[in-house]
Amino acid sequence: MAAGSPKSMSPVIVAPLATPKSTKNHQLGMIVDLDDGGEAIFVQALSEISTYAYALVYADGTAQMATTTLAVDSKRGGWAQASIASGYYGWLQVSGTPLANLAANCDNAVALYTTATGGVLDDATVSGACVWGAVSTRTISNATAVTMVVARGQCIGTGATPSV
Repeated sequence: MAAGSPKSMSPVIVAPLATPKSTKNHQLGMIVDLDDGGEAIFVQALSEISTYAYALVYADGTAQMATTTLAVDSKRGGWAQASIASGYYGWLQVSGTPLANLAANCDNAVALYTTATGGVLDDATVSGACVWGAVSTRTISNATAVTMVVARGQCIGTGATPSV
């Protein structure tokens, strides 16, 4: 299975997870297991969520692209494997091997942090906005989408920089 194209292992979900909809077909916050060993959560986009962007998930099941400023409002997030238009419903991959947007010159296997750019993560330390449990599989020189390895339970952590 290729990274960025997960399939649900749940018999409840029969459509590809990368197909956003204008109608609510599932309960917001519903979590399904994926065939890459990860999970995805069903959300409604508060504003457009770009493909491979890291988005924050709120208690009511809504989501928006993460920034360091917004990271104080939610400690849960996931990666959109397809663009989700504002007001539409779709899936965010919260663990497994999603593709993710990283900033230029981001190293692999290091702690990742939110940035001022919506949906983009970087290895530049930002106090209180570390995405714990997520690492890139390779170093990049230009801003691009790369395969991540994301543990179940990944979250935005606060406090001291964790060791990865």
